[in-house]
Amino acid sequence: MDEIIELSEKAWEANRNGDAAFYDRFLTEDPVSVSPWGVVTDREQILRGFAENRNPYTRTDQSDHRVIMLTPDSAVHTVTVEIDVLVNGTDKQTMRMFATTALVRRDGEWRAALFQVTPAPEA
Repeated sequence: MDEIIELSEKAWEANRNGDAAFYDRFLTEDPVSVSPWGVVTDREQILRGFAENRNPYTRTDQSDHRVIMLTPDSAVHTVTVEIDVLVNGTDKQTMRMFATTALVRRDGEWRAALFQVTPAPEA
């Protein structure tokens, strides 16, 4: 479980940095991402979004980690994330989200197969 939580920290750091190369290694061959705005994206769109980093996240504080092991090589991780995002490069907004990732272990490495982000109520 600690390995998955640590990987989540790295993934959100890569998200803040627009690190598409991290996600290229981290994603399965055919991942799906479901945004809180009703957009479903595939691998190509996910990587393009990170590379463009149009509305960068400047803070991604995580809490309330939960890891459910489905099998020795598959897990679901959910976390509450408080995010500061720069909209249009200058307008800082704070969002509180529930982020869920379905992971599979392939060749000894955890890979993300599904991301789901849902707005969370204020704390």
